[in-house]
Amino acid sequence: MTSPYSAILRKLLHSVDGAVAVGFADYDGESVQIEGNLDPDTHRLHLAYQGIVLHHLQSVHHVLGETPTRISSRHQNLHIIIQALKSGYFLVLTLKPNSNLHKASQYLEQTAQELNQDL
Repeated sequence: MTSPYSAILRKLLHSVDGAVAVGFADYDGESVQIEGNLDPDTHRLHLAYQGIVLHHLQSVHHVLGETPTRISSRHQNLHIIIQALKSGYFLVLTLKPNSNLHKASQYLEQTAQELNQDL
């Protein structure tokens, strides 16, 4: 699946040591573009579920007058960072557990800024 966003996502994927996959999806969790080493069907499902996590946390925090813009979660064999974008879109960066999260977040923020210019 190639789109105008392929180069941007591949740049992120190759800039972050330990990055396994990155995906870009719309509000409904529909994949716009995926890159990386996950099986495509698994990756699309992964994106959809991360979108559910993002939207639930956004709705819970809306009551507090806050909106999460980035969510990190640690799993047994992966680390996942969800980055909210404009118009309900979002990015999901999936990493090996010992990745440099600070550096990954910096590159993710740069990518988010690039994508938000097009949204």
